Amino acid sequence: MSHDPYSLRHRAQRLAADADQAEFLAFTNGPTPLEAGIYDDRVAGAMDGFASQNGSADTPDWQADDLSYESAVGGIHEEIERRILIMGRAYPFALKEGTLIYNPNGDLVYEFLLSICNSPSITEGEYAELPRVFERLSAQVVAAFFGENTQFIHTGWPRDPSVGISFKEAMKTVSEQTGEWDWGPEEGLPEDPVNGDSGCDFVVWPRFPDRRKIGQLFILGQCACGNNWAEKWNDLNLKKLQKWFHPLSTVDPVRTFTTPYHLTDAVLKEASREAGVLFDRARLTLIAHKKVCQVVSSEIKTKMRTLIKLVKN
Repeated sequence: MSHDPYSLRHRAQRLAADADQAEFLAFTNGPTPLEAGIYDDRVAGAMDGFASQNGSADTPDWQADDLSYESAVGGIHEEIERRILIMGRAYPFALKEGTLIYNPNGDLVYEFLLSICNSPSITEGEYAELPRVFERLSAQVVAAFFGENTQFIHTGWPRDPSVGISFKEAMKTVSEQTGEWDWGPEEGLPEDPVNGDSGCDFVVWPRFPDRRKIGQLFILGQCACGNNWAEKWNDLNLKKLQKWFHPLSTVDPVRTFTTPYHLTDAVLKEASREAGVLFDRARLTLIAHKKVCQVVSSEIKTKMRTLIKLVKN
């Protein structure tokens, strides 16, 4: 079996999910041993994917199970150390002697994204607010990443009435504020796309200092919160979007993809090729952490606190 990180990307991402479980337990219940992250796998008898390279065909079942357990716990440990390394002070957990300790820094962005990934639902009842708030948070954070004088509009469904209920109304708002995006659907197209937003959840654009609205850089965002996030890398298709405009913009827009999940490096590489510029939990948190007061609106922060409590309870 190859030891190349790319060929083992699915195992690494599975370990990332187990690390998430350990983090969420530390967040909700207090100091948590790392092995708690594989509790669900052990109960479900799904430890085969963590088989150690030290085993052989003659290894007794009990010993193979022990080796898989040690391999999984070791993998979670490596993943947590990786998060500490790349996130620094923005990472709200500390690792001490195999125990994960919640160490809040006041931002709550990481905790909110972690809560989405551990929520029992993102579509039912009050939980349906999770992806809606995530889309708006993503728009604010991505806009902050591109610097001062960067504007954004949330265009995902459901939209704020001020933007426009229908896709056509929302795109009219985008056109009025940007000076580009001229509405002109091809003949025979319906009034609105079937999915309500044509895969475009937000539009971000830095304003030129000369105020001329020609040839602007547009950053279009696709957000994915569910467990099937890897199936949505191509939901935002520029060629399909362009058929509604004449033209969409002078310069081809840049696609971005935001997700509350923590992507391992191999998956990040693959996803970036497919979906565009990637903003996962680590990147979203780090951007917001640098200047959270200026990045995340008070309205979004209030909603994040409410939803975090909902998932924790």
